[in-house]
Amino acid sequence: MSLVLALTIPFFALIFLGMFTRVIGFLGPDDARTLSKFAFFVALPPMMFTKVAAGDAMEILNWGFIWRYELATIIVFLAGALIGRSMFGLSRLESGVFGLNSGYPNYGYLGVPMVILAFGDAAALPIALLLFADSVVLLAVLACFVAATGGGLFQTFGRALITMAKNPLVISVVAGLLFSASGLKMPSMLASVLNLLGNAAPPIALFALGATVYGQPIKSAFGEMGAISVMRLLVHPALVAVLFLMVPGQDPLWIKVAILSACLPVAANVFVLSDHYGGYSGRSASAILVTTVLASLTVPVVMYYLFQI
Repeated sequence: MSLVLALTIPFFALIFLGMFTRVIGFLGPDDARTLSKFAFFVALPPMMFTKVAAGDAMEILNWGFIWRYELATIIVFLAGALIGRSMFGLSRLESGVFGLNSGYPNYGYLGVPMVILAFGDAAALPIALLLFADSVVLLAVLACFVAATGGGLFQTFGRALITMAKNPLVISVVAGLLFSASGLKMPSMLASVLNLLGNAAPPIALFALGATVYGQPIKSAFGEMGAISVMRLLVHPALVAVLFLMVPGQDPLWIKVAILSACLPVAANVFVLSDHYGGYSGRSASAILVTTVLASLTVPVVMYYLFQI
């Protein structure tokens, strides 16, 4: 357990440090957004590119891995949407975003650096595949809920694909795979620049996450935050574990990456998408904060058991 705490405590300490700078007024909302943009658009993409480019591009074509994880994700999304609709009386669009909160883990700011630090560079390919596949699946399912509120399905799905195509992490994953498949060798000077930026990604991303999510209201939506937290931090990883452990055929490392990824807090992108579509954005921001805080307790427990596998 000491090894697990040595890995997880620094991660969440940086998140809480980011929150603390907002508490004392050292950073404001604009400062937090600037740090977040730097992490998401400048530091994290080189990290993903270098890790994926160093691996074997053919290993990412793992359909057994994809269907297991995405089946769990779709079930959690639809169950979350049903809970939002039936228990909290949300509209069709709001229930879709509720489902997105339930099923979309924070790969970018937390997942990528955490799984690579925990399981080594070999974890870059499975987390890259999850990042890519989940973006496609979740945006496609959300598009169905958005289209039902008035927009055409194909137009909404097209906008969702454009949103995904503009995601710098998705772009870096695709670029890394193409570079790996090409067999080219990266120039040493370029590699040094990318490694410098990539090394800066984990601390900046975690600090920016804490500074960004601070200050969201919680008490006014206690029931909804509780339901999202249970779905995001407990139900999703449990379902992923069942599908991977009960249906054999996957590499143990990939199984560990899948389970750890599934227990991460709500992705920061959920707020961006909810704000874009005009539904449930305030509650989504609160869910990101609540699940991030709770994940500081649940993630170490999950990681401890993963290290026993």
